[in-house]
Amino acid sequence: MNRKLTTILVIMVIIPIGLLSWMGVTGMKTEKDRTKQQVQYNGKQKLNLVQENISLLFKEIESDLNNTLNLVSLNIDEIRNIQRNQSLIQQIFIEDEDSLIYPSDDYFISLREEAFLTRIKETDISFNFLLKSKIETAKESVNKGWHTWFMGDGINFIYWEKAKFSDKPNKEAIIKGIELNRSALLSGIINSLPVTNEKNASFRISLFDVNGNTIYQWGSFSPPLNLSADSSMSLEYPLSSWHLEYYLDPASIKYNGNNLILIVSLVTLFFMILTLSIYLYRESTREIREASQKVSFVNQVSHELKTPLTNIRMYAELLEKKFVSEDKKTKKHLDIIISESGRLGRLINNVLSFAKDQKNGVTFNPVPVVPDKIIEHTLDSFKYSLKTKGIKLSTKLNASNTVLADADILEQILSNLISNVEKYAITGKWIKIESSLENEILVLTVSDRGPGIPNNFHKKIFEPFFRVSNKLTDGVSGTGIGLSLVRILSEIHGGKVFLLSNNQSGKKEGAIFQVKLKTPLYNSKEEV
Repeated sequence: MNRKLTTILVIMVIIPIGLLSWMGVTGMKTEKDRTKQQVQYNGKQKLNLVQENISLLFKEIESDLNNTLNLVSLNIDEIRNIQRNQSLIQQIFIEDEDSLIYPSDDYFISLREEAFLTRIKETDISFNFLLKSKIETAKESVNKGWHTWFMGDGINFIYWEKAKFSDKPNKEAIIKGIELNRSALLSGIINSLPVTNEKNASFRISLFDVNGNTIYQWGSFSPPLNLSADSSMSLEYPLSSWHLEYYLDPASIKYNGNNLILIVSLVTLFFMILTLSIYLYRESTREIREASQKVSFVNQVSHELKTPLTNIRMYAELLEKKFVSEDKKTKKHLDIIISESGRLGRLINNVLSFAKDQKNGVTFNPVPVVPDKIIEHTLDSFKYSLKTKGIKLSTKLNASNTVLADADILEQILSNLISNVEKYAITGKWIKIESSLENEILVLTVSDRGPGIPNNFHKKIFEPFFRVSNKLTDGVSGTGIGLSLVRILSEIHGGKVFLLSNNQSGKKEGAIFQVKLKTPLYNSKEEV
């Protein structure tokens, strides 16, 4: 298939497919992002509802605690009675800026009050100091609020308010407070949340404490450890160290139907373009396949022709030797038969070599040879043809050492280069063959004085079936594979062929083909 046509076909296929793929990926990504945002929004909404439930619970607790603190006086028996009747209360206390008024070591204390005083001593900085700060706050404008601190394995809560007692008129600020029973508070929070075995809930909402421990969770979906939360939210004060996380089962996510239709349409269009490209490719390569079949046919025919052609040439040469030199007319006819059978033989060899290269590759068989002898033998088969066409032959052979080379390849390369001069450079009436050995490289040069080859065709002429079209070459018979074979055979022999511009007497004319082949020197002692 023509490289330019292949490139155009590839571009025609790749660009639409690439564009469709980009549109499909972009559409899927957009849909995924939109769905993710929707999931996050829905998760936020669910978490907000949970937050509101917990906030309402704390407002109810605050209201109850306010009512309780309003009942608290300096009567110790009344305080103890309130504590016994309310499970949410761990300990009631009264404090001024100097010391605790209740409970105090100044009188007989209960086990509960003793435990409270012990906790105060253990948390002198985190508890007493902060309570003092609440008193300072109470002196200003804030009259009530929450105080939290960490002790043991979690957060602890105190609710306080500013107080005035008639028997303590000289005190600027007195704090009445309630230390909450953490277990009772946690139980109340959990009771305000949905049940854990909520049916058909393809999500999971978890409540975590400050240490990341799960306090409570509900929903039937069990997220894997590596799954990130779709939404998260910290609770409001005084539970700001706790947070909620929302997970949605990915299997339950449903994408927008319009985008799915777009994606299906893009995929369908993708396969349509791919099918069309395959069809176009098969059609564009059909001619090449047919040409290959023709070459295969010619190859078979050439094999059949080679044997009788060899016999014709052999018997023509035998007849030439029997006729006396005076019989010039008969000898001329025999020379024509020998020359034309040689030309036909070279044509058959070209077809066979080209077909063999297209199928399995030409076999490389180096043997000890003298390059100049191969060149002279090849020139003998062209002498009559060159003489008939008025082409003067000039040689400068300097490759007389024995080297390792494939004689058939060398002969076929030279034959094709000479045939090229016969066909396209006959107007120059001159050909020169040169040979030399340079560092185990055989350099073979064929020069002519023909019309030359334009620079823009220097590479193309070595492509199969390519022929330069001009008034000198049009109408000249040829297969278009001669120079292509020269390139192929040169590369098989470890070398290359070059087309050099000729410049004689300041005039650009003719062409110079130079072939360089790898030919190691032969040493008979190395032969086993």
